Amino acid sequence: MSDILRNILAPLSDDLERVNQRIKKHLETGVPLIDNSAMHLFAKGGKNIRASLVILTAGLKGESSERVIDLAAAVEIIHAASLVHDDIIDKSFLRRGDLSVHSKFGDKVAVLAGDYMYSTAVNITVKNNHAKILEAISDSTKEMVKGELYQMEYSNIDKISEERYYNIIDRKTGRLMATSAYIGAVEGGCSEEECVLLFNMGLDLGYAFQIVDDTFDFSESSDVTGKDVGNDFKDGKITLPFIYILNKGTAEERDYIKKFSLAPDDADWESIKKMIHSSGAFSYSMNKAKEYAERAKKRIEIFDNSVNKGIIEDLISFVVERNY
Repeated sequence: MSDILRNILAPLSDDLERVNQRIKKHLETGVPLIDNSAMHLFAKGGKNIRASLVILTAGLKGESSERVIDLAAAVEIIHAASLVHDDIIDKSFLRRGDLSVHSKFGDKVAVLAGDYMYSTAVNITVKNNHAKILEAISDSTKEMVKGELYQMEYSNIDKISEERYYNIIDRKTGRLMATSAYIGAVEGGCSEEECVLLFNMGLDLGYAFQIVDDTFDFSESSDVTGKDVGNDFKDGKITLPFIYILNKGTAEERDYIKKFSLAPDDADWESIKKMIHSSGAFSYSMNKAKEYAERAKKRIEIFDNSVNKGIIEDLISFVVERNY
């Protein structure tokens, strides 16, 4: 976690520490292989954005409860499980500045660890005993899996479009952030209208987050991002900066991208990064992320000013202003 994000979330530090303790409690079994593989991604720590959304939206109308802490743990476990499975599919060597789970433990263990994590998170939600929350978590998890399959079908250079790209990030990233904001609001006693607004705020935030994440593939090294740079392109996934060039680039730029998409392992990554910037694709993508961030902020204007609302606004700003 960066110092900037740590400062933003400082008022939640005690709650987030309780979330981390609860994650460990829910996942640990006493069996070393299960415990080590399931807890591996948590060792380095993540951004805790989803857990924070649960806590923050729950506190817009009242105080966080033990049930809120458990729900925050559940969404972080779901997120980590999705990363474990994504890294197997993408053959990613790194995650969070360390070996990915499948790199460290092998594909078989990683698949089963991810499955175990998903089922643990659902079990936490079932015990919460709230139909709306269980339905939201179940729908989000289902959409994440659909998003992975949708990406396999439509993210290659022959089928991708900007609309299909947004459909992918809606399911793979947006829905879990939206669900995190929604279930916190439900648990915190918000009205149905407020819960829907917060769901859509989380969805917009998820769009902004993923667009920035994809765009940073063209500005940083793996030492900064903590994951393999250029891996999406090498795996045949065309993200928003490339889509911009395919739609609005020069004939030479389009041909250059198409050429390397046929043999991505041979791509001159430094030249591609320079072209992404010189063509305007980087600026276009970052401006799109900022549009979604501004939309997310407008969603919560109906809420009274409070510490929690201010943290949500700062969190939204951080997503598009971060440099890692």
